[in-house]
Amino acid sequence: MTLLDINTIKENYLIFIKNEWLSTSNLFPDFMSAISNETKLQNEHYIQNVFHNFQRQIKSYPRTPIGRNKWKQATENMLMDVLYNEMVLDIHQSIPKQSLDALQEELKDFLRQLRSFAPEISFSEIGQALRNYIVYIMFKEINQLSTGFSSACFGYSMLYPFTDNYIDSKKYSNKQKAEYNQIIRDKIVGKEIHPDSIHQQKTCDLLQMIESKYPRNDNPMIYSLLLNMLDAQENSMRQQNSGSLLTADERLDISLYKGCISVLIDRYFVDKEITEEDMIFYNGFGFFLQIVDDLQDIKEDSIQGNQTIFTVDLHSDNIEKITNKMLHFVHQIMQTYQAENDKVKNFILFSCYQLIFSSIVGSKEFFSKEYLDKTESYYIVTYPYLEKVRGNQITNIDFKNQTKYMKILDGMLK
Repeated sequence: MTLLDINTIKENYLIFIKNEWLSTSNLFPDFMSAISNETKLQNEHYIQNVFHNFQRQIKSYPRTPIGRNKWKQATENMLMDVLYNEMVLDIHQSIPKQSLDALQEELKDFLRQLRSFAPEISFSEIGQALRNYIVYIMFKEINQLSTGFSSACFGYSMLYPFTDNYIDSKKYSNKQKAEYNQIIRDKIVGKEIHPDSIHQQKTCDLLQMIESKYPRNDNPMIYSLLLNMLDAQENSMRQQNSGSLLTADERLDISLYKGCISVLIDRYFVDKEITEEDMIFYNGFGFFLQIVDDLQDIKEDSIQGNQTIFTVDLHSDNIEKITNKMLHFVHQIMQTYQAENDKVKNFILFSCYQLIFSSIVGSKEFFSKEYLDKTESYYIVTYPYLEKVRGNQITNIDFKNQTKYMKILDGMLK
């Protein structure tokens, strides 16, 4: 029996991760280092300068082809300068220049493929797919591997905006969602399919990208994982059913199952044998990423009646205890994992802390002022500045300007 056998995952690793979560402290941790106000202000000044320079550069995009090559080179030089010299996250201290060069080229390949395959999707959806692919890249870095662009992981990453947004949408009935999932299931098991929409066809095309890299007969485990990911998504639809109240334990199990399977698939695409220690780490990390999503979406979930571990009790005391557990939990799984590359692992851990704190700001009405003040001490900038930056994000810009920025992106990728 392999470690990726679904019964082994459910009966051993998911139970282990669940018990680890339940036994984790809900007190505010003492293992993080506060960031001084002076450093925060320096970070804000640096970010503001970078933002201003890029704004100015984008506004100077030539309207005609003349001069675009020169503009593109200047923009790439600005991006490289940020990547190799920024002092806010200090990624260049954890990942060597050679790997950063490879990372930059791999992300360009990803975006070129994305713009060719799905030119209709928004910047928000691009970000959704890109975040998953970056998780895969970080997994490669942890394992000290550099294998270039993966069409299989591209296909899997693009399934996020294609499937999650469809399943979560209120525009489609449960019957439509069930039919959509059945098409996906038939494709995964190798049945003949008859898509009746462009969306269904493209979803199947993404699955075909995985199959082209990992033929079904030679790689049965990836198809088992994909089927269980589909099962986890279907199970998560129960969270949208306000007519049937889920217990806290049921909500936890849904998040655990979906998060763990999701990240195990990313790890499968890393060309290295999976150990028992890997199974504990990647299952735990997948669960963490899932509940971070839930932390970010407390307001939206509470309005729509979605049942997550955070919406069981919306009092700040409960929300804060869960958030404390998240900090302890991700610290524990990272510290106990013997990675090939500790520098990258520590960078990811610091980034996880920052992700939690930024998510707190997105759901700040559910936290006490005392808790916001306390957690702000550990964030790389002040919370008011973070909110200001978020208001300027490209995903918040109107459709007309998003179209303009897409054209500029295409120009950069040529």
